[in-house]
Amino acid sequence: MFDVAVIGAGPGGATASRYLAKNGLKVCMIDKDHFPRDKPCGGGFSEGLLDEFPYLRKREEEFLKGVAKVGVLHSPNRKIVLRGTVDMAVTLRTDVDNVLFESAIEEGAEPLVGTRAKSVRFHDEYVEVVVEGTDSIKARVIIGADGVSSMVARETGLNKRWPSSMITACRVAEVPAKYHEIVARYSENLDYHFYANLGGLPGYGWIFPKRDTINIGLGIVGTHAQGLPRVFNAFVHHLKMEDLLMKNADVSGAKGALVPTGGPLSKSYIDRCILLGDSAGMVSPLTGGGIAYAMRAAKHATVVLTKALEKDDLRSTALNEYEQLWRREFGNEFNDQLLAQKIFTSPFTNLLFEIGSRDTKIQHMVSEAMAESSDAGIDMKRLILRTLYVCLRASFGL
Repeated sequence: MFDVAVIGAGPGGATASRYLAKNGLKVCMIDKDHFPRDKPCGGGFSEGLLDEFPYLRKREEEFLKGVAKVGVLHSPNRKIVLRGTVDMAVTLRTDVDNVLFESAIEEGAEPLVGTRAKSVRFHDEYVEVVVEGTDSIKARVIIGADGVSSMVARETGLNKRWPSSMITACRVAEVPAKYHEIVARYSENLDYHFYANLGGLPGYGWIFPKRDTINIGLGIVGTHAQGLPRVFNAFVHHLKMEDLLMKNADVSGAKGALVPTGGPLSKSYIDRCILLGDSAGMVSPLTGGGIAYAMRAAKHATVVLTKALEKDDLRSTALNEYEQLWRREFGNEFNDQLLAQKIFTSPFTNLLFEIGSRDTKIQHMVSEAMAESSDAGIDMKRLILRTLYVCLRASFGL
């Protein structure tokens, strides 16, 4: 029997597996895919995350494809552009996920990959994970890190299904490019671009230039997802016309993905089970980014589960500390981001861009938030006060 079965070996699951195994626990890491594996994603996160996880910093040459230093934000009417400084690491998920996966194995986690976890059954002293094509896995406690359509969340009743209003449907393409083509369009700072409300639909588009590829993507709130293919094609056409994408760029390999952008679940644990990452809704409602949240939650999960296993107390009353820890660290960020999401998908977005164009501090705050390069996320109180200040100055002609 394992101490912990981790279902899902993405950034959150692999990080939890690594730290738990390092603590001397017997860990099984289950994933439906073989690694390395592709994952439709922008592949951007705060460069500071590498310092939070030093073992990643030591292996950055294996996955880091550059650091974006400038953020360029485009208004819905395409008439206003905001610019700010950022520090956003860019990577291919194939590479960084594989490094995280290998790091977990190096610390002693046992992988079970290429097979799907079908269901979980709770017993008095353990949890049974039913896996396709092999014997069931038994563990004293499980971690559900199995993504937006989490089987663990569904089976435990923590989340039967995300409503469409809390899901963003994305389409992502990683376009090969030569470095001189990238620098000519995005400078050596690897300027990233963010587009608000493409096609008049609530959502966003992005361009993340990297060392040898250009990642372009589009996300639309699930209630309007039927318009995604049309808007994506129009977005690609616009980028080519603006020479932000080569005329011969091939996006036929674009892939789809779903991201939970309605905020975290109200509860992320029950007896003998916790959720983290996308399965718990730990994703920025503003940008759709979730790598950092999943990895930070994994560290908290390690602390709580190690202690709970030592005491042999895996009841929800003991695991409640996990939720207290992650909410204390970054829970409030989701509230600010949900408010920002509503503002940036409102009919007043163009006006807000116009106000922001008058103030470099506003541009810096928004650019940092969109690039996830601020450790505190977006401070909506500070942003609103700054916006009011700029409006008052303009009213008095200052």
